[in-house]
Amino acid sequence: MSKLIQLIVWGGALFISAIFVDSLRFKFSGHETPKHIFETLKDWSGIGLFYPAGPWIIGLAELFAAILLIVLPLIFLLSKNKRLLRLSQALGALLALGVMSGAIVFHLFTPLGIATPVEWVNGEPTKFSNALFISACVSWGFALFILLYRRKELRADALQFS
Repeated sequence: MSKLIQLIVWGGALFISAIFVDSLRFKFSGHETPKHIFETLKDWSGIGLFYPAGPWIIGLAELFAAILLIVLPLIFLLSKNKRLLRLSQALGALLALGVMSGAIVFHLFTPLGIATPVEWVNGEPTKFSNALFISACVSWGFALFILLYRRKELRADALQFS
């Protein structure tokens, strides 16, 4: 069973990281979809920080989460430092959980909605998809699983050192 759980932890970390890293090309390039998302939130809330800063802030948080979930744990795995591996993944999962909680809440409880534009012609959306919302929900689930599993291990580490 432990091997299956480890597979879920690493597979979940890889899934979250892939989603986050793939989204960076859209957030950091001024693509229409993140622009639409963050401008909708800006117009709805009246908070000017949502756009143009929002895609950059969230993009950097997602990049940092991906580093904590996959890159640093692989380095710690190679150096045989399992405690830092667990700590890094727990922190990455916590950050991912926060980012995805925000995404889910904004999709559900604002004018943004679940379906977001994915294709554009002359600055106008032509095709909508639920894919962003679904990937946020799946990422949230994986992040919660990783955090709970790694938290249990970190508690055991702490007890061992006390």
